[in-house]
Amino acid sequence: MRIFWLLVCWALAGAASAQEFARLYTDSATLKLAQPLEWVAVPKDSIASPDAFVNAAQSPSRVWTFRPYLRSDALPTSTTQEVWVRFSLPATAQPQTWFVRVPRLTISRVDFFYKSESQVWVKQSAGDTIARADWNLRTRSPSFEVQTRTDTAQTYYMRFVNGFAVTETPLLIAPIEYVDGASRVGIVLGLLWGLFSFVAIVSVAAYALLRNTVFLWFAGFVVSMLLTQLVLMGYGSWRLWPHSAYLSQVMNWVSPALSLAIGTWFIAKASYARDSHPWIYRLLALTAGSGLVLMCIALARLDFVTGIVRNAWVAAITLVALGSLAWTAFRSQAGNGLLLLGMGPIGFAVLARLAYNFGWVSHVEFAQASGVFLFSIGLLWILMVLMWRSRAGLVAVERSAALETFDAATGLVHSRIGQLRLPLMIKRGARFELGCGVVMLQWVDFENTVMKLSSEPRGAALARLGLILRRVSRDIDTVVRHSDKEFLILVEGPVSRESLTALCSKILSECMRSSDKAGEGNLFNLHVAVWQSASASGNTGEVMEMLQTRLNQMAHGTQRRVQFVDAIESAPHPDNEQAIAARRDDVLSKINAIEAAPIIPTIALAPRAVAKPVSGNSGVSQPPVSHPPASQAPGAQSASSQPLKTKPPTGKGW
Repeated sequence: MRIFWLLVCWALAGAASAQEFARLYTDSATLKLAQPLEWVAVPKDSIASPDAFVNAAQSPSRVWTFRPYLRSDALPTSTTQEVWVRFSLPATAQPQTWFVRVPRLTISRVDFFYKSESQVWVKQSAGDTIARADWNLRTRSPSFEVQTRTDTAQTYYMRFVNGFAVTETPLLIAPIEYVDGASRVGIVLGLLWGLFSFVAIVSVAAYALLRNTVFLWFAGFVVSMLLTQLVLMGYGSWRLWPHSAYLSQVMNWVSPALSLAIGTWFIAKASYARDSHPWIYRLLALTAGSGLVLMCIALARLDFVTGIVRNAWVAAITLVALGSLAWTAFRSQAGNGLLLLGMGPIGFAVLARLAYNFGWVSHVEFAQASGVFLFSIGLLWILMVLMWRSRAGLVAVERSAALETFDAATGLVHSRIGQLRLPLMIKRGARFELGCGVVMLQWVDFENTVMKLSSEPRGAALARLGLILRRVSRDIDTVVRHSDKEFLILVEGPVSRESLTALCSKILSECMRSSDKAGEGNLFNLHVAVWQSASASGNTGEVMEMLQTRLNQMAHGTQRRVQFVDAIESAPHPDNEQAIAARRDDVLSKINAIEAAPIIPTIALAPRAVAKPVSGNSGVSQPPVSHPPASQAPGAQSASSQPLKTKPPTGKGW
């Protein structure tokens, strides 16, 4: 029984203490009221002045009954009724200044009544229907200044007019806490401006670098959310448009509608729903379009759609966007789950704001700070996810571009790249008088040595040769795989014959070392043809023809591994044509004289003897007497009577 009475006393004491003003912080200073908070609900616009309550209290028949204002109470304001609240401050030894603050931001109107020294009721008003410039205190929330007296207690009345129930209890704030609260709000605003601006700038920079429109839509979403947070925190109507109450009311719905429309379209773009889930893409597009339609309706006529419908629409569009991300992440695109982790805190903050609008959540300062932090965490996470996905896409693009540019087996550039760079190199060398060179390498017996190997040793051999060519060449040079067994090195100027010779010697020595190391002494068997612009001019086609001709001659003639393509072995200069013709006639006459000589035996007609010209008959030894004369030898008549008819070599082969 004793425990029961203790519980009753504790409940009564709690109820009594609950009729005080709410504290801003747990350690906030407070003032013991002379008359606790009480409230009464009356029909809307039925009472114009607190004199009605004063006269009713003095009359025998009391019409209005005030009830205690507990902290768990919600003032039942609606479109048909309003609520009056009264309290009294005690007399103090010295006058004290306090601030009565209504923490709700979206309240329609609050009227504050107090008596002046001439005992006349003075009214101050604040709320959404009144411009901030007309408030007595230009604060984010409706606030009123009160001052205690030294002689008697003062009674104050407040009238709440709103379309929904008011769940917040008014605050009685000391001046020092008023400044402290403003500084805390300033910290939140600084975080909001700094972080959101940083994310928006990084997104725009990423779009400028990557040309991905997803970053542009994300930047638009961040900027719209920044505007929405500023409006919902009261900063917009406090700083941007303090002289327009209608603009404040309109922006309370226009900015969230715009943010949700841009955010939904960003989700449609970032989730790649257009390619994977077309019906989800159409749903998101329709949702974003409906947001724009609602924004236009709010701009034209704010009271066309009720607040309940607007709040329900905001909840629906938030759930549709989050549900679309969850569906695509569950069905096919697991990467959208990372986007969902970032959009989750943002959606939770939006739903918490709706709960506040419906009167389900109080403590607006904590809700605002939590919303800013949740938005910041979500936006930073989404930015990191987008950067990671763009990096992965960029790596894939770079890989595909590399495969289109470089040969996968050797790591050298493809032939088409060499065909594009060779004429530019020739023009550049001629313009700046630096010269240039081209080294063409041919892998001798490629089909019988390399192609007969299995795939793994063949790939290792090609990769090794490509590594050798890249290592010995300079960074400004271009190493090209011209064909399966032919390679090019485009040597930028200035170059000399000695430097090109040193380059070829280095290539051959590296190939010999690699062949010995692999246990295949003849694996890297190369023929090298070199073209230098100083000794043989020409365009791209002529250069390639010279090199190819020289390699063909090397395959069927001399075994010198490195040969230069110079002017005399290609098209002769007009000044040297007579000397070349005289030299050719002299060589042919000597060959014909040797063949016509009767002392040369038949074996002298062998290709080896014919191919080596002699200078005269004085150096030829006499054959033995036992040999038959030349006239009796078979074929002597044709050899002596007809000279050797050889088509004079002309053109580049000579």
